[in-house]
Amino acid sequence: MLIRRALDGDAGELLTVQRAAFVAEAQRYGDPFLPPLREDLDGVRAAIASQVVLVALEATRLVGSVRVRLDGRVGHVGRLAVAPDRQRLGIGTRLLAAVEEAAPQEVRELRLFTGADSAETVTRYGRAGYVRTGQGEDDRGVRLVHLAKVLRPPA
Repeated sequence: MLIRRALDGDAGELLTVQRAAFVAEAQRYGDPFLPPLREDLDGVRAAIASQVVLVALEATRLVGSVRVRLDGRVGHVGRLAVAPDRQRLGIGTRLLAAVEEAAPQEVRELRLFTGADSAETVTRYGRAGYVRTGQGEDDRGVRLVHLAKVLRPPA
């Protein structure tokens, strides 16, 4: 498997994988309008142009992606997605580690959130070194758990 920065030409396949990956979450929360399912091709292209977006490839097939939006010393990780038929094989874990390595040196902390009812996902982030920092709700009332990981302690 190869993990690399996403290219504009990856946008369509990345969007397809993202939508397929988040269908199970939509079903879990009874909400077919979760943000990753509402994003369109222009939104993915904009993310590729303005954020650190990584893709995982098996041969020529795009099987996963993740992104981090930079905000000073904080990176906001989002849209970690793995094709449904390739889940539970360590691809998400490898993407998460790769995005941590790809974060610029000035980034001291990565933050992310996931659905509060996604216990397995929260546990997976915990194993990767992320700790709970709070909870909240999204714009549609879905309960969220916020997590963070210190990459580089302040000097």
